[in-house]
Amino acid sequence: MKKKTGIPKLIEIGFISKPHGFKGELIFAIEKGYPEEYAETDFFWIELEGNPVPFFVDEIRVNGSGMIVKLEDVNTETEARIISGKKISVDQSTTDSVEDEITWDSLIGYTVFDEAHGKLGVLEGIEEYPQQVIARCTVNEKEVLFPLHEDLILEIDDEKKELHIQLPEGLLDLYLK
Repeated sequence: MKKKTGIPKLIEIGFISKPHGFKGELIFAIEKGYPEEYAETDFFWIELEGNPVPFFVDEIRVNGSGMIVKLEDVNTETEARIISGKKISVDQSTTDSVEDEITWDSLIGYTVFDEAHGKLGVLEGIEEYPQQVIARCTVNEKEVLFPLHEDLILEIDDEKKELHIQLPEGLLDLYLK
């Protein structure tokens, strides 16, 4: 049995994108997990001056890949602007599913294999954009960028550190011609 301490272990899940409206509502950009996982959260930790500060939730509305959140004590657009851009976290004990989730960055260093082309090389980097996650790999001394999406991943072998994917047809040809 684990001994509990008074200090919660926090998991960073995203950031405050911008104010929404004039009553202090905020748009949260969720980067870890899915917004639905946090829809019942009672409070979020927001990093202010390098320290996490708890903010209690008045209301949460899931909005696509983000959330519109009304926090207690944030009641105006001006107050919302002050905390815009700040990192948001949740207490790990309230989100067991997020704790076990694989992050894209954890795949850096894995050897990438495409179903049609075989071994491509080592996954060197990941860029996360709102619409797409892009992976970077060097193939035949040329930098190749390709989308990382759950539908394209065939297998992740943590033991061998291998990522098996199925690239869209013709994508690799664009880089290697």
